[in-house]
Amino acid sequence: MGTSGSTSTSARFVVESSQTDQPREPRVGWPWPVVVLAAATVAILAQWLALAGIIVPEWLSSSGRSFPTILAAASSLWLSGHGVPIDIIGIHIGLIPLGLTSVSLLLGEEACRYGTRVLWHRHDGHPPRRHIGEAIALHATVELLAAIIMTAAAGTSRWVTAMIGALLIGLCSGLIGACRGARVNPFDGLPHWARGLPRAVGSTVGVCLAGGSAALAVSLLVHAKTVIGLHQQIGATGWGGICLILAQLGWLPTMALWATAWTLGPGFAFGTQTFVSPLGTHLGIVPGLPVLGALPSNGPLSPAACAWFGVPVAAGIIGGILVMKSLPQAEFETGASLGALSGLISGLVLAILGLLSHGSLGDGRLSEVGTIMPAMAGCAVGILTLVTMLCGFVIGLTRRLQSEESRQGRAERHEARKEALAAKSEARARNRAARKQEKAEQKAAREQEKAAKEAEQKAAAQADDAQEPRPSQPGGHEGATSAGHEVSDDALDEVTRSRRITRPTAAPTDSTASEQEAIGHDIYDAIQNGRENPDDTTTRPS
Repeated sequence: MGTSGSTSTSARFVVESSQTDQPREPRVGWPWPVVVLAAATVAILAQWLALAGIIVPEWLSSSGRSFPTILAAASSLWLSGHGVPIDIIGIHIGLIPLGLTSVSLLLGEEACRYGTRVLWHRHDGHPPRRHIGEAIALHATVELLAAIIMTAAAGTSRWVTAMIGALLIGLCSGLIGACRGARVNPFDGLPHWARGLPRAVGSTVGVCLAGGSAALAVSLLVHAKTVIGLHQQIGATGWGGICLILAQLGWLPTMALWATAWTLGPGFAFGTQTFVSPLGTHLGIVPGLPVLGALPSNGPLSPAACAWFGVPVAAGIIGGILVMKSLPQAEFETGASLGALSGLISGLVLAILGLLSHGSLGDGRLSEVGTIMPAMAGCAVGILTLVTMLCGFVIGLTRRLQSEESRQGRAERHEARKEALAAKSEARARNRAARKQEKAEQKAAREQEKAAKEAEQKAAAQADDAQEPRPSQPGGHEGATSAGHEVSDDALDEVTRSRRITRPTAAPTDSTASEQEAIGHDIYDAIQNGRENPDDTTTRPS
């Protein structure tokens, strides 16, 4: 009863845990296209309201500005995350705040995932690919319509830039969110040899970006006093200080891409005819933003900074290893070609990100700010392609040498494994034989002990029979019987004793007892026959 109860409890726990692992269906009774449209709209409105909420306190503290102007400013900030230049305090800013872009991508991805999850539940976990494409198209359409409305509200003439940026963000966020919500891998259609490329490219780009972010964090820590001093010199307190910090956070991912370009070698520029790289730094007058205090000072090559060149090398090695891991049988020809392809794609992705981090912070000298193109693209493609190609070549060549030189070794190892298995089998057989022999010896010892006990019981019974008095013969035949049948009396006594011995075991269990009893009966019958014919014993020749 206890076992069955515990089994049913564990089974119920497994069922409940498996049910909790599955995503719950959203409690929405609307059709899934309506849910996709509504979710995308809510995500865009949430971001726009957050931007407006940041600006409203400044509007309340200032005078002479109308409320529609504040709404237009919020729309301009939203468009800046989509690549549209904006004007702040009379300064034309064409540098994209990739922090706002990342927020738009995350909110759009979550909205499309929610809508597609409804679609996934409505089709019992098997939504048609056509419906998934329709969900992505609906999400991108909402993003595009929002860009048109924001552009009209902001009063800008950058219609094409706004629509292209909105379309790209809508498609990217919609594709990722729809694939996650519908549990579909978009790379399932790739050929077998290319299955490892997405993972290798993602890992390579991720390691490069992580290295750039680490370099930026180290620079901020090293120049922390300068950054804090600049913030105090500006005198931004209260809500103005918070807005200043949020504005710098909006461009922080952009600066992380600058640091990534710095680890690749070309570095970045902060003004015309300037550069910042591990090979040296040459800067002019820099605006007094606190975060810009992390920029290195002018100087020649720094040996310690050259250690950051190992970041793209490590990223290329990781990409080459992952490419070759996806094809365990590939040798150096395939390894070199796939490694080169992986490095090429990774370099192109970094080049696109570097292009997004290039822009301007005004007119004149600050019209060129960000990664130095096309030097950054060339270094990214060249370094990553070379490193991943060499890594794939080395791994493939190692496999080839191992396959050629270790054929005999593999055969020897195979024979050694067979001998080891045979030895283990023989050892197990010997152990079984030893256990059987031990059991047989134990059984024989028990039988000997039992036989000894039975012999002791027989001897004790014989001793008891010897102490008992013999019965006298009746009447006038006593003399003749005692004179003529002394041997017969002795035989009779022997039979009686044998019967007394065998009386406790009336139902003998072994063949020896049965034979003794049969012999006793034969002797007894012979004695009885002798008593009936007494003349035979007297006339028998001596």
